[in-house]
Amino acid sequence: MQWVASSSTRGPVGQPAGDIGDDVREPFLAHLRDGVALAAADQSEFIVDMARVEHISASALMALTIARKEAISSNVKIVLARPSPTIREVLEISRYQLIFDIIDDLDVDGGLRIRLDAGAILGNEGVFAGRSPCARH
Repeated sequence: MQWVASSSTRGPVGQPAGDIGDDVREPFLAHLRDGVALAAADQSEFIVDMARVEHISASALMALTIARKEAISSNVKIVLARPSPTIREVLEISRYQLIFDIIDDLDVDGGLRIRLDAGAILGNEGVFAGRSPCARH
């Protein structure tokens, strides 16, 4: 799994890519927690852009559930964006559309304009470079 941290008009954006398997559950959860913390500090939403996710394991789905529970206690909404048809099917079979907003387009609700932070492209070992998102647009 790779992770890119960026920001949008709605709040911080996390962009996982590749296979989110059992072996990367903890780093994935750490990225999610960092995104929730950033959103809580900004009183915004946390967008997880799933466009580049190829596979997500049950263990990674549990990480999303844990992050959602923690987000609620911080008054943060996690939005899952742009899942592929296969990932959307996994989310729907798991009934995640009942607990997460799932959107197909980053231009929904006022338009998310994503600006990548070049220093935030990470592998499994890192989380949000310097814990600082990009400047907002």
